[in-house]
This record gives sequence, structure tokens and C-alpha cells, in this order.
Amino acid sequence: MNRMYRPLVRRIALAAFALGMAVHINAAEAPSPGAATKTAEARRMAARKSTYPFRGEVAAVEGQSIVLAKKSGTRPIEVSAESLIEREGTPIRLADIKPGDYLRGMLQKTDSGGESLVRASAGGKYDKPVAKASKATAKLEKAER
Repeated sequence: MNRMYRPLVRRIALAAFALGMAVHINAAEAPSPGAATKTAEARRMAARKSTYPFRGEVAAVEGQSIVLAKKSGTRPIEVSAESLIEREGTPIRLADIKPGDYLRGMLQKTDSGGESLVRASAGGKYDKPVAKASKATAKLEKAER
């Protein structure tokens, strides 16, 4: 009698396995509740990564672009209607930028390969942080006290 049920048990086990795999595959294909949020988050992060910082002294303002002075020439930056330029926290116009001003902010690559201004702050030159004192200098200062 055991021999009679063996093929039947195998068929039932195979059917259960196939049904379980089908349910598993459908569950994997179904979008999770946070899938839309994840794609929006991924797009936001991609946009954030496409911007990068800059700083430099303005050499000239030509039409709708700012030209920064660099050691090895100049660097033109396009200014669009969406660009934000500030001085001491208040928005200013492109016409308010003069040669010699120091700008720092964020740029974005354009489709044509140029650079477009996202936001910038005009003001004094960036001061580099003071270097840490060496261990020997620290010991000397401690000994003098």
C-alpha cells in the first residue's frame, strides 16, 4: 500500500512547491508601499550629486554670465533666471556683481557641457583655518607656563 501512495505524495509535494514559488515570484514583483518614495528620494539624491561647489574672484560680468579668474585663465559660468545670488543673506541681481567680488556657491553642469550657477554668495575671501600647532610647539608652550 505504501507503493501506491508514493507517486501521489510526490505529485502533491511538487504542486505545493510550484504554488509556493508562484506566490513568491508575484510577491517579489509587486511594488512595495515605499517604492514611489524611494524613487523620488533617488532622484533627489541624483540631483544633489549633480551640483558641486566653487569659489573664486570675479574677473568680469559679460551678459548673462560671470567670468571667474583662475590661475590658468578664466572660468565662465552661466547665470539663469533660477540662479540665486546673495550678499550678506539678501538676494542681489547679476548687475550688482562687480569685478573683484569674491563668489562661492554651487554649480551644475549644463547639457552643452558648460557650468550653470545654482546659488552663490558674494562677500569676503574665504579665510583658511589656522594650522594646528605641532606636538613640539605644544610641549614648548606647556613648559613656558
